[in-house]
Amino acid sequence: MNKSTLGLMWAFSFVILEAAQAVFFGGVFQNYDSFLIGAAVFGVTAAGTLIWANLKTPGQLEVARSNLMSLLGLNLSTAFVWIAYFFALQMIEPAVVFTIFSGLIPVTIHVAALFGVPEATSVRNRVEGLGLIVVVVAIIYLSAITMLGQSGFVRGDLSVAISGLVLSAVSAVSLAVMMIYSHRLDRLGVAPLAQYGLRFPFYVAVSLVAAWFGLDEKGPVDFEGLAVVIVIGFAIMAFPVFAMQKAISLMSTLTLAAITALGPVFVFLLQMAENRVDYAPATMTGLLIYFAGATLAAYAGARYSGRTAAEV
Repeated sequence: MNKSTLGLMWAFSFVILEAAQAVFFGGVFQNYDSFLIGAAVFGVTAAGTLIWANLKTPGQLEVARSNLMSLLGLNLSTAFVWIAYFFALQMIEPAVVFTIFSGLIPVTIHVAALFGVPEATSVRNRVEGLGLIVVVVAIIYLSAITMLGQSGFVRGDLSVAISGLVLSAVSAVSLAVMMIYSHRLDRLGVAPLAQYGLRFPFYVAVSLVAAWFGLDEKGPVDFEGLAVVIVIGFAIMAFPVFAMQKAISLMSTLTLAAITALGPVFVFLLQMAENRVDYAPATMTGLLIYFAGATLAAYAGARYSGRTAAEV
């Protein structure tokens, strides 16, 4: 099996598992402090991978320590992804948040390539470019209906709607930046397992502080239920993140970002299978536009996986 095929397998594993998490376990996770869950799941798994990497390949950690700016960028971008995304979900319709988040990742990668970031990849063919244009149109449309109050809901006035949209965009840009720093560290010799452990210390520290101050407190803690949720989180939170880490080491950043943009499509398909698709008409229109663009971009990205714009 060649490198491109392996990369596609890991990328689609990430997207499908993330969609399953959102559809089948989203409600369960909303009953508990998200910061506490995140700190537990990512803290334990990151510590485990760092211990393993230190025992088996300590040279990788030395490489990371000698590139502190990239390591800091990896940590900060990871923290901003999760924190900005969580707060956006509290303000505007989750479907809009997830779609804007997913769609802006490949757009950000393309823009970074235009500005000369070596780890970023630009659009390689017309189909991919057309897909991203349609995605941008859908994002603009969903943003407009959110500010006009035509989406499923906005938890407040216009300022809340704008804040939710901005935080969704910040989360997407942060994930694109994380991909870039991760790709850079991979080129320097830091493998996916070590990178997984190295990217979470700052996020875990922030989450523990947030949990201590009760920023997402949901009332008295059911410790037995929390323990079950954390165990589930190891499979549907930690493993998908590792799957993305593996995909980063095997394919171009734009190809991975384009496949990641399919996340809302898989969520919609799983919801259809459960017969519980319930969106406002204006939101549904925006989602359908987005699905067309994301599918085009992902198809072109997968087809030309591993090839540069010049080669295509």
